[in-house]
Amino acid sequence: IGDFGPAKFSNLEQMDRDSCLATEMNGDSIDGTGQVGTYFYTAPEIEHAWPHIDEKVDMYSLGVVLFELWHQFGTAMEQYSILSELKHKAILPAPWATDNVEQSALVKRLMAPNPSDRPSALQVLRNELPPRMEDASLNDVLRTIQSSEDTYVFDQVIATIFDEERVLMKAQDHHSGRGKLKRDELDYLFTTESEFQDRIVELAKDIFTRHGAHKFESKCLRVVDDPRLHNRKAIKLLSSTGDMLELCHELRLPFAYWVAVNQKMSFRRYEISHVYRRGVGHSVPNPYLQGDFDVIGGAPILTEAEVIKVAMDIVRKFFSWDACEIHLNHAHIIDAIWSWSGVKQEAKYDVAKLLSLMVSLSPQASDRKSKWALIRRQLLQGLHLPESVVDRLQIVERRFSGAADEVLPRLRGALPPDRFTLAALEELSALLSYLRVWEIERHVFIDALMLPTEEYHNGIFFQIYLPKGSNYGPLSEGVLLAIGGRYDHLLRQIWDNHLISSCPGAVGLSVALEKILHSASAESFKTETGTSVLVCSRGGGGLLKERMEVVAELWDANIKAEFVCTPAPSLTEQYEYAHEHGIKWLVIITEDLSHTGSVKVRHIELKRETEVPKEDLVKFIAEATSGPFRKKFSVSRT
Repeated sequence: IGDFGPAKFSNLEQMDRDSCLATEMNGDSIDGTGQVGTYFYTAPEIEHAWPHIDEKVDMYSLGVVLFELWHQFGTAMEQYSILSELKHKAILPAPWATDNVEQSALVKRLMAPNPSDRPSALQVLRNELPPRMEDASLNDVLRTIQSSEDTYVFDQVIATIFDEERVLMKAQDHHSGRGKLKRDELDYLFTTESEFQDRIVELAKDIFTRHGAHKFESKCLRVVDDPRLHNRKAIKLLSSTGDMLELCHELRLPFAYWVAVNQKMSFRRYEISHVYRRGVGHSVPNPYLQGDFDVIGGAPILTEAEVIKVAMDIVRKFFSWDACEIHLNHAHIIDAIWSWSGVKQEAKYDVAKLLSLMVSLSPQASDRKSKWALIRRQLLQGLHLPESVVDRLQIVERRFSGAADEVLPRLRGALPPDRFTLAALEELSALLSYLRVWEIERHVFIDALMLPTEEYHNGIFFQIYLPKGSNYGPLSEGVLLAIGGRYDHLLRQIWDNHLISSCPGAVGLSVALEKILHSASAESFKTETGTSVLVCSRGGGGLLKERMEVVAELWDANIKAEFVCTPAPSLTEQYEYAHEHGIKWLVIITEDLSHTGSVKVRHIELKRETEVPKEDLVKFIAEATSGPFRKKFSVSRT
């Protein structure tokens, strides 16, 4: 048939705006074949190099293919002429369109110039074309399941789905390669990555608790039985008993309901857990490690400043002080921008989706200016916004996005001085002053076209990025490390208004610990405290009993220690073990221990050792490993 030219690969670092930092395989793409491909099959957005390309380019190509299959061409010239009319003028041959009404309607929908007007693949499959004989019977079964109080049919369907023989046959198909999981989707982590993850969790927990937060734990899997907690984007699972289950999609909503039910007026919580997003195709759901920190109550703006401080304390443990950027905005500023620029209500969603493509880039950076040129083209050609509206959006992008101290005065002078806008500007100004007290003032930007990350953010909100071009690996786009903002409105929606207590304010932070794990250098994860010791033997048939006694003493003193778990290892084997496991300290027991009462302590890298009385060993190791080796004890060169 031909090369469509729309093949794309999912960008695994692209932020789904509604997914709490985790990646959602939603078809958005960055890298692809561009304009390579048969001309008639390429969608308009590829030809015009729009910045936002998704799976709808495939649907356009499908429309051309279906038309070619349904329409007979007498000559190659006739084919070229008809396809040209179809591509450039959306005109189908009149006789064919009259005789094939349903096919004609489907082709026109698939080849709609605006990608959002094209159906998805699932919608095409649900189309009446092509009809299947079993559709009528299937529809009867579905109607029975949905409307009948008798669960017999539903129970039979569930029993068939979970039939052991069927499950076994499917597993065999997977094993033979027809549905094999990819290597990176297997249920394990490498040892080093697991240790890095432990380090991140420990560090985040330490910072959260340092700010007075209490541990909170949500269920990672719950039965879908509470409409208040329903999340349409969450991954749904079906149990063998027919219950619908839901994997944890975000951590904040369950906490907000807990606050409302318990009428908490002042509370700080943290939660470190996995959230889940859909994988590609038939792969298993992807878990993403995330850390949340929330402050209930407290003075507005001051609490926003503190959650940003918490985020930066975590981020700066793994990246340099100047590596990250803080992007700020306010929900009322966005409303004022929409009004000032003339974007109509029905166009806001599509405009926001396009504008989100450049938020990961630094305001005023050359890459962002280049991206804006492409976005401007799609706003005009794809969304058909008036040029005057796009020009105003361009003014916002060029003048009202940049260093916070420079942008604030411009916003004051340009936006209408209504009370909501003025209050928003005052809140941003106060936030900047609080951040300066905590020495958070470099790389702080106001990004006036940045939309709220979560629908419930109703005041100040922020995003923290590791920008493109930093020294932490090849970044084609900025990496979103943390998001946060005020969510008073969400809490008010679920607060029991019949109670005397009024609803408190709420500010939340979500840190993408998974992205830190994959973006930070290995040096960032080195443990700062705690040194491992290897208890060794020299001669004496392995001195297993003595080694076990000494290592137990070190364990009891909370010192990390190991020994080679064989009865009589050679000294060479023990040195090799220490080298393989990165252990620098050796406690060497000799057969003279019973006579001298002493052991030898050796540092492998410094190649120095000293003799220590066994009863002083614990104190000696604790002191020697807490500072420079040479300052802790006199040494004798071996």
